[in-house]
Amino acid sequence: MSICTIQLPVWLSAGMVFQQGVSLLLEGSAMCHVPVKLEVVKDPTDGRKVSKLDTDYGIIWSHETRSDDEGRFTFELPSYKPSNDAYTFVFTVPGETISVKDLRCGDLWLMIGSNPLATPVSRTGAPRTPLKDSALRLVRFFTSPRSGIKQGDDYLPQPSPDIPDAHWINVRAGKALGAVSSTAFSMAYHLADQLHYPVGVIDLAISDSSVFSWISRSTILGDDSLCEYLKKNHLFLPEEGWDMQKEKAANLEPAPLPSNTTAVKPTSSAYRVQEEFLLKTGKTPSEFTKITPEKGIQVREIPGPMRMTALYNHKIFPLRHMNIRGIVFAPDIADTEHTEEYEAALRALLTDLSQVFGPKKITARQHIPSLILIQLKPTIPESSDPYQLVNFNENLCAIRRKLPMPIGILGQHDMLLPDKSFPFYIGRRLSSIALGLHFTPKMPTSSPECVGVEIVGNKILISFDNTCDGLRLAENESVLRGFAVCGEDKVYRPASAKILHGVRVMVWHDDIPEPRGVTYGYKPIPHDATFKTRADLPVLPFRFDRADATYSPDLTFTSCDQLTFIGMDKDSDDYALLPIYRVVKGDGRIYSEQLNKTEGSAALRIEYVPEDGEFSFGPILEYPSLLSPIRLESFRSVRIDIFNPDLGEKKLTVSGFSGAATIEKGLKWQTVSLSYPKDSKMILKDFVITISDSQCKGSVYVDNIRFMP
Repeated sequence: MSICTIQLPVWLSAGMVFQQGVSLLLEGSAMCHVPVKLEVVKDPTDGRKVSKLDTDYGIIWSHETRSDDEGRFTFELPSYKPSNDAYTFVFTVPGETISVKDLRCGDLWLMIGSNPLATPVSRTGAPRTPLKDSALRLVRFFTSPRSGIKQGDDYLPQPSPDIPDAHWINVRAGKALGAVSSTAFSMAYHLADQLHYPVGVIDLAISDSSVFSWISRSTILGDDSLCEYLKKNHLFLPEEGWDMQKEKAANLEPAPLPSNTTAVKPTSSAYRVQEEFLLKTGKTPSEFTKITPEKGIQVREIPGPMRMTALYNHKIFPLRHMNIRGIVFAPDIADTEHTEEYEAALRALLTDLSQVFGPKKITARQHIPSLILIQLKPTIPESSDPYQLVNFNENLCAIRRKLPMPIGILGQHDMLLPDKSFPFYIGRRLSSIALGLHFTPKMPTSSPECVGVEIVGNKILISFDNTCDGLRLAENESVLRGFAVCGEDKVYRPASAKILHGVRVMVWHDDIPEPRGVTYGYKPIPHDATFKTRADLPVLPFRFDRADATYSPDLTFTSCDQLTFIGMDKDSDDYALLPIYRVVKGDGRIYSEQLNKTEGSAALRIEYVPEDGEFSFGPILEYPSLLSPIRLESFRSVRIDIFNPDLGEKKLTVSGFSGAATIEKGLKWQTVSLSYPKDSKMILKDFVITISDSQCKGSVYVDNIRFMP
């Protein structure tokens, strides 16, 4: 059996898609000081006969070089136009020839980061519409084990020259296709359907991966502030200390620590698994060192995907000299601990990616690879700061405006309810942004962001970019929700809003004559921030400025427009459609009334039977997604619009509020007001409305609950 002497990069294999429009650098190795020849052969895939005189087919490029002292050789191919035709690269040295077949020239995208990019096809649902065979035949994926290493192996501190079991696959790959990222599959499919030429995706994303694990050691060491930040937060891992990570915690049996020992706490619960050092001296090291388990020392292992440089070493470096059209990056929720340093981290990441993927020569702006960032999906924060994730997503928007490259950003805040098809829809949205960034000027280059605020009287006019065909309400919605307005007191209150001519939004609050600020979806769980463009891209949450302010908590129940909302019933639950109100005392039913109301899209119509002359109902505030208790320290009273269709006077009280309000008889809307005790801060654990009625049954309409300063 002959020994193969020609060694090629792991990515140069059958089925590859290489980037159109830029030159391709190929490096390999063979025996020392031997002639190496490369021929590029192009064949039509439609089976037509080609004349030998047709220079577009057959051997279209040929070059010969000689390997150096270490056997290395290099070829630089010219740029080619995208084509559905098949390419073959034929490498020849004396006594040996290797042919790499079934290659395609098109667009190549890199997907790195965490979820949703790491969710495989096997765990997602099929789209509602059938897929086109013509587009499916054009997509290909470069795949490898998600970890980037063989099972049982450990991550290395140095860059690896290879990725185990890495190869190219297409849609006929069967079981292997099930491991491909569903988002990657969808994005490639929708791009191919529009471009009509091959689209490939380098599918590298892995769940629970830190941004620092995708950055090289040399880049981190070259950035003093970033390096110091990692050391300060005990995330820096020098090469000589890497072996410490191979020790299993189960093998460590530390003795009880002396009383003067101090612990280095993780920066958040998201890093509970990261290393903590407990030293007998009471000193906390500023970086990891190579130690052996000794009495009084306890070591916890950092998961591989979170280790500094680990994924760069095993998943990025082996792909050097590939050319790409663009990058899709999804941060991990653990990255919210590094909001202030994230711009520096992203710049470091892009530095490495530009060195690895090129292109080495940029002759036109359209050859500059783009970047698409995916905001984190809202969830209940684990830290003491409920706005930690919100501010992280906001920071991604700020970073987007600073980076000098084609860049877009995509939000996930309108995809809260569980749906196995969501990764597929995210891929479709990514394809729209990719087309806008590179090919179609009329298409969006990002999810819309606020780019202008104009105050006219008591109205605020908001302008957005990337509106394309215009803004629209979400499905099954008739009222624009999610906005809040503040006056000079910087206390935000839920506001009314209206889309103007599909391109601007007008926002106002009847009780704020001189507005000074506006927010949209600026809350930990922005379930009411659902309006989007006609291209199906959600408008990104924002705030007017970053000055200190009291932001509006989730007061969905005050509009009385809906009976259900998207939230979490328990901490460990996924999002679900939950009831907003419940009956507390007596017997009754709560309906949504769309005809008889004071504002918004509906009011509450309540049919009840009192118990001991009282009927009580109210919003359910115990849901963890509401982050209760609801803090309203800036308010002192509540107003409620009431309609009494019965021929009798009634009384209304609210738990925690002083006194009782009279509900007059008469077919008219009336407003009742109750004050909160002056010596107490308004912090609502419940909000129970009680109707006192001497009749055996009754009804009442409730609308427009509002808290007043």
